[in-house]
Amino acid sequence: MAAELKQCQSISKVFGENVRRYRELAHISRFQFKAEAMLDDRQIRDIENGTHNPTLLTMERIADTLCIPLSELLSETPEHTTFSLSVYQQGFNRLSPSMQSLLLSIMRDFMSNDEIE
Repeated sequence: MAAELKQCQSISKVFGENVRRYRELAHISRFQFKAEAMLDDRQIRDIENGTHNPTLLTMERIADTLCIPLSELLSETPEHTTFSLSVYQQGFNRLSPSMQSLLLSIMRDFMSNDEIE
């Protein structure tokens, strides 16, 4: 029984560390994360600290919010260190068409310069 409790705490810790890491990599504030994942401040803090054992539904909402497979959030050795652009889609959609165009042109310039080097 004690070994099972320790394993559960270990999984909670791994999950929490991955949630924090991916949230920070995506530059998602706790406020934005709270709204999108339908969590409260205490839940986010406790999950990220590994002291809360969220339900499977909560874990799925978190994974969906971060655009990361749930299996990745539970992995002790996560594969991703960056995000696909889909993480930023909601923010991009809120921009005006002229700002979207400007941002896309900057990204194209950046990517073409990257290929040259």
